[in-house]
Amino acid sequence: MAFASTVTKVDRGSGRYKKCWGTFTNGASDTGGTISTGFKLVDHFDAAYTSHLGSSTPKVTISAGNVTIVTDEGADGTWIAHGF
Repeated sequence: MAFASTVTKVDRGSGRYKKCWGTFTNGASDTGGTISTGFKLVDHFDAAYTSHLGSSTPKVTISAGNVTIVTDEGADGTWIAHGF
């Protein structure tokens, strides 16, 4: 199984600022992938493991509305993004 992510909910709030959240899953030997938030610009992103106690925290790189996440091998978790 390859890396996969889902957007569970988008909260449009007021004005242009929005937040969305979802989940990510990895195959047994996968260590992350790209999450497409649907935003033009991600201002803040946070992720946490739900499948195990990771030896490290997920590391992220933000490029416009996409977030590349590097995780422990086989780790699953949740994420939240804020942006425009």
